[in-house]
Amino acid sequence: MKIPNLYIALPALVISLAIFYIGRNYVADELIRANHQVTTLQLDLEEAVRQLQTEQAKVAVVEREADVLRRANALLRESEREHQDEIANLQADLAFYRRLGGASGSQAPLAVHYLELLNTQSPRVFQLVFTLTQNLRWAAVISGRVHLGVDGIQDGVAARLTEEQLLPESAQTVQFRFKYFQQIERLITLPVGFEPSRLTIRLQSRGLQTPVEQSMDWQDLFNRSGSGLPAKDTKPTQPGN
Repeated sequence: MKIPNLYIALPALVISLAIFYIGRNYVADELIRANHQVTTLQLDLEEAVRQLQTEQAKVAVVEREADVLRRANALLRESEREHQDEIANLQADLAFYRRLGGASGSQAPLAVHYLELLNTQSPRVFQLVFTLTQNLRWAAVISGRVHLGVDGIQDGVAARLTEEQLLPESAQTVQFRFKYFQQIERLITLPVGFEPSRLTIRLQSRGLQTPVEQSMDWQDLFNRSGSGLPAKDTKPTQPGN
C-alpha cells in the first residue's frame, strides 16, 4: 500500500516543483518588465518636468518683455502728452503775443483772450477766470465794465441770468483797467434748478465805439488750463498801471 502512495506523491511533488519554478521565472520576468516600465516612466516624467520648467522660463521671459513694453509705451504716451501740452502752451503764448502786437489780423483794441470755468466744492458755484488783452498799437490805458450773462433753462423755460443774479449781493461790479492785459477772477452762483447752456462776456468802455462781446458754450469752458496768461510768473497789469 505504501508503494502506490509513493507513486502518487512523487509525480505531485515534481508537478509542484515545476509549477513553482515556472511561476518564479514568470513573476521574475514580470517584475523585471515592471521595473523597466517604472524606470521609463520616471525618465519620461523627468523629461516632462524639464520641458515644463523650460516653457515656464520662456513664459517668464515673455512676460518680462511684455511688462517692459507696457512700461515703455506708458512712458512714450506720457512723453507725448507732455509734448502736446507744451505745444498747446506755446501756441497759446504765440496767439497771446500776436494778439498784443496786432499780428493776428484783428485790429480790435480790446478782446477776451481767454475764458475758463473751474468747479468748486459747491455744485452751483463756479470760478470764472478770463483774460482781457489790448492791441499794443493803441498803447493806452483802457478801462470799463464787464457784463456777465448766462443763458439756460429754468423750470422748463428759457432764461438769461445777469451779473446781478450771478454775483453775490455784496460783490462790486466787475471793472477792468489795464494797458496790455489783465486777468480777472470771479465766483458766480447759479440758482437752484437752472441748467446753463452758454456764457457771455460783454465789455463796455468809453474808448470803444461798440461793446466787445464773446460767448461760449458752458461745457466748453471747463478744463481749458494752459491757454491763459503766457507764463506762470507773468502777472496781469493792475488797475492804474
